[in-house]
Amino acid sequence: MSSGAETVTREFTIVIDAEPAVVWVALTSPEYTTEWWFANTVESTWEVGAPIGYLDERGLPETLGEVLVSEPPHRLATSFHPVWSEEVREHEGTRVEWLLEAFDDLSDPPRTQVTLTHSGVVPGSVLDREISPGWSYLLESLKKLLES
Repeated sequence: MSSGAETVTREFTIVIDAEPAVVWVALTSPEYTTEWWFANTVESTWEVGAPIGYLDERGLPETLGEVLVSEPPHRLATSFHPVWSEEVREHEGTRVEWLLEAFDDLSDPPRTQVTLTHSGVVPGSVLDREISPGWSYLLESLKKLLES
């Protein structure tokens, strides 16, 4: 991404029938990410400043970054550097934040509103065109996994 380019923020929200702690585990555990994140395994210690990587089935990175905020089980932010194709590799400097908010409505099962915010995206870029369907698919996959 060239410096000085205009950027936008894309936001995606879904409600999942699970407690925030359960959603957090699914976000941060490799045994769960393989089930909902394009069969990728996540690797990180989840400490602020730690690297994060999503690796494909061959062990090759698809997305790299650094943990910027880690407040289990409610908030996680990372830098986001896509490397899954040549077309998106230039898009460094974006940020992804997950906000997990429990509903206070005594519903059974407990519910969590998951808000994913991807900022620093150049409008109309290849990355911009890929993240909208990509994040929507991933959130639906996460919901399906946790509610089945």
